[in-house]
Amino acid sequence: MTMQDFDYMDGIAKTEILSLMGIFLGTRRDGCFRISLYQVENFYVELYYHLSQGCYVSLRSFEDVGGLNPYLEDIDISAIYASPR
Repeated sequence: MTMQDFDYMDGIAKTEILSLMGIFLGTRRDGCFRISLYQVENFYVELYYHLSQGCYVSLRSFEDVGGLNPYLEDIDISAIYASPR
């Protein structure tokens, strides 16, 4: 599946693809949204959940790994440096 194939699907089909093929990678918060990140084959999908409304409101797909930067800030790698080599 390509990102273009995914983008042409309706919202229900996209969520089915996420549940069947998506690999959950992490979450982050941005204002009133909790954003979940998934990898589907060679692209990524963000699923936006509106915290105060209690519902999913948007999906965003991307291929550029630069889109992963907001998630990388939350990864704690201190244990790597603390372990003896």
